[in-house]
Amino acid sequence: MRTTNRYADFLPQFYEIRNTKPLDRTKIKPIVTGSTFPLFHLHKDDFVVPFSFLRQESSYIVGSELLNQPLVLAFYSIHWNDYGVNYLEQLESLHADIQVMGGQLLVVSADDRKELEAELAKHNYTFPLAIDHNHQIARGAGIYAETDPLWDRVSGIEENAPLPAVYVIGQSQRLTYTFIDHYFEKEINVRELLSEVYSAGQAQALSRAIA
Repeated sequence: MRTTNRYADFLPQFYEIRNTKPLDRTKIKPIVTGSTFPLFHLHKDDFVVPFSFLRQESSYIVGSELLNQPLVLAFYSIHWNDYGVNYLEQLESLHADIQVMGGQLLVVSADDRKELEAELAKHNYTFPLAIDHNHQIARGAGIYAETDPLWDRVSGIEENAPLPAVYVIGQSQRLTYTFIDHYFEKEINVRELLSEVYSAGQAQALSRAIA
């Protein structure tokens, strides 16, 4: 009599389980108020929307060259979804006020240029926007790392991206204000940001006067 093992009649199935989390789990460490912001460079071709005062003959612009006025440096990613739309709208509403207070707003993003251009056209944003190639500026700010992906910390995010962050950079690259939203639940404190822009501008004007 033939004996049939009913379990052996089925071929075993093996499933490959891949761990998409990086082996190195070093956490991001955003720089804070009072720190010195790392020096950065931008090529004129990096600008999706340029500063109005940039000279046509200039090929590169160094971050410190923007600091004749307080610089409000904001990071953005299209991967922030609806949060990102609201964030950009808030920056747009602040743009003119920042200038009135004596500062300049610059938004940087590592996203694809065409996608950024489409986003700008859709909403008619007017602030300067530059490409942060390979997240170099965001890495320097401590708000982006492959070892601590955003999608692993915030639900609804499907790609790694920097944290939402806004900095006021004054004399000697010193940070006088920081906004960092770790869990996508805050809005920029408008009064506090504009106050710091004004104070940083006054400090720079005083320094030039006594130099």
